[in-house]
Amino acid sequence: MRKLIFTLVIFLSCSSNTQNSAETGLTVLVSVVPQEYFVEKIAGDLVNIAVLIPPGASPAAYEISPRDMRIVSEADVWFTIGLQRESSWMEDFSSLNDHLLIIDTAANIQRLPIDRYGVHEEHSDHDHDHDHSGLDPHIWLSPALVAVQASEICNTLSEIDPENSAVYRENLLALEEEISLLQTSIHELIDPYSGSGFIVFHPSWGYFADEFDLVQVPIEVMGNEPSPSEMAALVDYGNSNSVRAIFAAPQFSESSAATIAGEINASVILIDPLSGNWSENLLFVATRLASVLEQ
Repeated sequence: MRKLIFTLVIFLSCSSNTQNSAETGLTVLVSVVPQEYFVEKIAGDLVNIAVLIPPGASPAAYEISPRDMRIVSEADVWFTIGLQRESSWMEDFSSLNDHLLIIDTAANIQRLPIDRYGVHEEHSDHDHDHDHSGLDPHIWLSPALVAVQASEICNTLSEIDPENSAVYRENLLALEEEISLLQTSIHELIDPYSGSGFIVFHPSWGYFADEFDLVQVPIEVMGNEPSPSEMAALVDYGNSNSVRAIFAAPQFSESSAATIAGEINASVILIDPLSGNWSENLLFVATRLASVLEQ
């Protein structure tokens, strides 16, 4: 296992974009930081990439700035990912830039209910500011689903910049190899704990759990803090399953996670669903999960 993980780290340190072609002048918009990783792996320096929601910001609450709008006005393509926030921006972006090509990288992905895991009660739509569709937008945290998104990105760039299509497709193959190697490493770490559950504050890791046969137990769902009965159920789950760590994200408050951790004598561990180094981050999260589940 150590040899395989070491091989992955070496692989990730090498750029898949080794060809030096003239810049196309294309400006690509992405919504969240991990998407920048995918586009950069496929396009390298052939495109300029602008991230709409900056590092550290919550996708549910971020407001577009005048600077963002200037970038939007000059962009050629926007790769959306299924966030509710994107829906509220589409009309304004299209009005501002009538040649902006908007590509939904989630179009060929079956999105699942965000509340498919957990102990939560029903809440009315007006109680939250998150995805009102009730569908889980975190499709960038499953390597299998990222492969689908990467293919869509490659196809789009190849169509609008056919001169560099061969470069995009060669780089896609390298990214697909990277994804396959990452999946193998994560399976090596996680498979011994198949079916195990982990408590996380925000339900970002559902698709990751789906792919690697884990059970995500979220504290917050659709923007709602747990009710007293839900809090009691979470504490009971933690005690019954000897949970020794609760995972939180830097974009959200740790107070509820800390409260439950105190009740079950667990620690709080930060994992970032929006980290810029996507492959390295998923391997890090898998390593931390395996360490916690082994206890």
